[in-house]
Amino acid sequence: MKLVIENLNMDFTNKQGQQLTVLKDINLAVAEEDFVALVGPSGCGKSTLLNLAGGLLQPTSGTIKFVEAQHEPRPAIIFQETGLFPWCNVWDNIAFGLEAAGYSPQQLQETVAHYLQLVGLSGFEQAYPHQLSGGMRQRVGIARALAIKPDLLLMDEPFSALDAQTRTIMQEELISLWEKTHLTTLYVTHNIQEAVMLADKIVLMSRRPGQIKDILTISLPRAERSLPQHAEEIASYVQAIWQHISSDAHAALLEVEENV
Repeated sequence: MKLVIENLNMDFTNKQGQQLTVLKDINLAVAEEDFVALVGPSGCGKSTLLNLAGGLLQPTSGTIKFVEAQHEPRPAIIFQETGLFPWCNVWDNIAFGLEAAGYSPQQLQETVAHYLQLVGLSGFEQAYPHQLSGGMRQRVGIARALAIKPDLLLMDEPFSALDAQTRTIMQEELISLWEKTHLTTLYVTHNIQEAVMLADKIVLMSRRPGQIKDILTISLPRAERSLPQHAEEIASYVQAIWQHISSDAHAALLEVEENV
């Protein structure tokens, strides 16, 4: 199925009672098996758009819909903080959504075991979140999201709290997982290099009110993007995105200074 966002606007009211437009005239289509990254300056509404796509918020106007759907759409969201239940072990955290969906004990056993193996955590079934590293906790969160077989995976800065080395490893593991699942993914990140290494399409958003200024398509296979012979091409994408973000960030800074 395909996610289609049409003429979407999102307003919030701040503590002073003023209405703020966070997103304006958003039109975006995420096709089945697309990996789309949302990139833009802080405050441009990336996370708000992700939450709207996941049904956690309702837009002020416009529509968000799935087309070509054969069943009720199932989105899954992974945040920066994994949201694991600290009183549950790894097995029970992954099984939570499956139990709510009415899986039989045998189905639970097979499904949880499969996704534990998929994310490389077989043998850690009885461990609790506080006993795991940050990367391992995020892998549990990914396994829990994948286990419900979502039609759309929404990821909001999932690796930003990790150290640089672990973040790189998790990016590589996510690429490996995507190659196995081809799961339609909408991914929010401030890390330009991460967006270029992971995504098929990169949506460049303006400063608030967030609008889509451009969409870059990266046709180079993910598995080849880290190879030395493609370093110049990858660097050109990174530079183009940085120019977009730095320009908007500078304009936003000047706007604040003018109003002081």
